Amino acid sequence: MDANVEALDNLMANLREHGYDFNKIPYVLQLNKRDLPNIMTVEALSKELRKKNEPVIEAVAFQGVGVFETLKEIARQVLTELKQGG
Repeated sequence: MDANVEALDNLMANLREHGYDFNKIPYVLQLNKRDLPNIMTVEALSKELRKKNEPVIEAVAFQGVGVFETLKEIARQVLTELKQGG
């Protein structure tokens, strides 16, 4: 969990450094490796990792599970933003 929190903190810092506001960009929280034993619940991970009420999608990326759904949600968010003039 510490590595996940650190990665999100780094993402937000890098976006800020490049002039982007994390709260204004399309974003999906993908929970990968959901096929592994002893994983945390979606609820527990969401509580710790969600930053702005973003969609949460479970995935097993190497099997393709959740990958298209994540891409589709990001595309939907981008298209919505473009339609609103962003």
